Amino acid sequence: MRLRFALVGGDKRQAYLASLLWHDGHRVSTYALEKAELPREIPRAQCLQGCVYGADCVVLPVPAETGGLISTPLGREALRSDELLASLWEGQRLLGGRLGDALCLQAIRQGLRVDDLLFRPAFAVENAALTAEGAVCELMANSEKSLWRSRVLVCGWGRIAKLLTLRLLGLGAAVCVAARRAEARAEAGVLGAESCGFARLEEIIGGFDFLVNTVPARVLDEGALCAVSEGALLLELASAPGGFDRTLAKNIGLRARCAPGLPGRYAPLAAAEVMRGAIYASLEEGEE
Repeated sequence: MRLRFALVGGDKRQAYLASLLWHDGHRVSTYALEKAELPREIPRAQCLQGCVYGADCVVLPVPAETGGLISTPLGREALRSDELLASLWEGQRLLGGRLGDALCLQAIRQGLRVDDLLFRPAFAVENAALTAEGAVCELMANSEKSLWRSRVLVCGWGRIAKLLTLRLLGLGAAVCVAARRAEARAEAGVLGAESCGFARLEEIIGGFDFLVNTVPARVLDEGALCAVSEGALLLELASAPGGFDRTLAKNIGLRARCAPGLPGRYAPLAAAEVMRGAIYASLEEGEE
């Protein structure tokens, strides 16, 4: 069935997604993607209303918004979430990743059919795999050390942390996983990594060349940050507030990087294919 998709905001993933959907035979329009490279056949709407008018499905980025603003790194102007919702009407589908509670609540009140892709298990796992791969690239690109024979601390034991640990071990790194649950630490040990609880971090953290956080909570306090070795690289993968105070890390001379949206930076085409699969799965379920 031929559908009309309106893609609003996003990075290279969204641009590739527009091309994939168009090549599948759907009608596609875009807004807030002015800086993206798109096939000439895909129209760039001059206004938001023109983009979403008549669309069966409105697709937002992954992540969709921050602080009430739609993510528009390739757009010319900021776009408020409430401005977007005011342009939509009952019965339209609204999809994206990490949709805010306020946006979802208002969308449901308006009669929209809402689906947060990150709550889809298959999408979450595949997106985590791309994030883990991007994290390895980020570590290698920002350090003169090799991962081989380096000591890496991974904080957390969610999807991304597990997949990242496997990749790091495969590259010859000595990995230590910091996790709260004993079961998580046991799983890390079975895979070949060391493990510890967060309470021990301050005493051992000075021995690592790379530190990667995947926990959206402050697990590295001031004492732990002050004990990090000179020259170590800290990589933040978690959403706000993150695992450590980046301002403090910078003030004490540590090298810290925040790396949101890694799939869109390192594998945008693969990430777009994953998004397309999740969108089609959502649409198929909606027809059942």
